[in-house]
Amino acid sequence: MAFTPFASVDREALRWLRAGPTSPEFQLLSGPVLVGSLSWTRAQGSLALARIALREFTIKRVGFLNPHITVRRKGEEKDLARLTSHLSHHRIELAGGAHYDLKRAGLLVPAWQLLADDGTELAHVEPVREGRRLDGGTVQVSAPARDLTELPLLLFLTWYFIVLSWREDEAVSEWTDHAEGQF
Repeated sequence: MAFTPFASVDREALRWLRAGPTSPEFQLLSGPVLVGSLSWTRAQGSLALARIALREFTIKRVGFLNPHITVRRKGEEKDLARLTSHLSHHRIELAGGAHYDLKRAGLLVPAWQLLADDGTELAHVEPVREGRRLDGGTVQVSAPARDLTELPLLLFLTWYFIVLSWREDEAVSEWTDHAEGQF
C-alpha cells in the first residue's frame, strides 16, 4: 500500500475511514488520496501501527494506576509523544517539549478538539458512526496547524484515543444491555 506524502495533500479535506466492515484498520484520506493507516495488531489489544509515507509508529496504551498512551518509531524504545488522561483533561506531550490538549467539543457532541497551549483549536475531529459502530471521522485542520511538522503524529494519536474510547464505551454499553436483561 503506497501512501501519498502528508506534505503534498490537501489538509482541509482529511477524513478517517474504516478499511472494511469488521476491520481493525482505519485509513487517513485526503479526498480520494490515501495518506496513512492506523491498524491494531490484535482485535482486543491496545498496540497499533500507524503508517504514513516513509514513517511507521507504534501507539500503545500502557500503565494501570497511571494509564497513558505512548507513540514510538517502530522498533525503537524512546517515546516520541505521550498522551496522559485525567478525567476530562487529556494532555499530549511531545519529546521536543511541545504540549497540546485534547478535549471533547461539548457534553452531547462526540467531536474532539486538539488545542495548542494558548487554546487555539488546531484540529476538530468528529467521529462518524453506523449504529453503535465507529465507521470513520471527519478532520478539520485549522489554518495555524496545516504546516505543523508534528500534525500527522498528533492526528494519529488523537484518532487512536478516540477509537479506544469508543471501543470502551461500546463494551460498557454491551455489558449494561446484557445486565438489564438479567434483572
